[in-house]
Amino acid sequence: MLKSVLRIRIEWSHCDPARIIFNPNYYIWMDHGAHALMEAAGFPFLKLVAGPNFRGLPLVASNAEFFSPARLGDRLDLWSEVERFGTKSMTMVHEFRRDGIVVARGREVRVWAGAAPADDPEKLVAIPIPDDVREMLSRDGTVDMTA
Repeated sequence: MLKSVLRIRIEWSHCDPARIIFNPNYYIWMDHGAHALMEAAGFPFLKLVAGPNFRGLPLVASNAEFFSPARLGDRLDLWSEVERFGTKSMTMVHEFRRDGIVVARGREVRVWAGAAPADDPEKLVAIPIPDDVREMLSRDGTVDMTA
């Protein structure tokens, strides 16, 4: 599967008073990882949302496990990839590594959301993931998405 990697430098604003990452930041970074992975596959969100039917990748489930604290000044690599495809959903796994060692791992289940029926334009509906998206996310490789 295609992997994207983002490098994160842990700043003061990411930490609690003990200088350990405040855990909600992991979820923010996993969201960044999901978007970076889509862009690495050739599907940047700005391009996708300009289309007639795509409305996003809403998160329907998430979890995280923490194996070792990351602290102020650490540099982490966030590796993101699709672990499994459903018809309308995908499970993404995100690993946070410090010097190659996994310090945290998270999973997200996201659905491919399309335009709502004309009678309810505010509603999102889960639609099948397009074949070209599956194909590009299933290819081998790693793309460094660090800006």
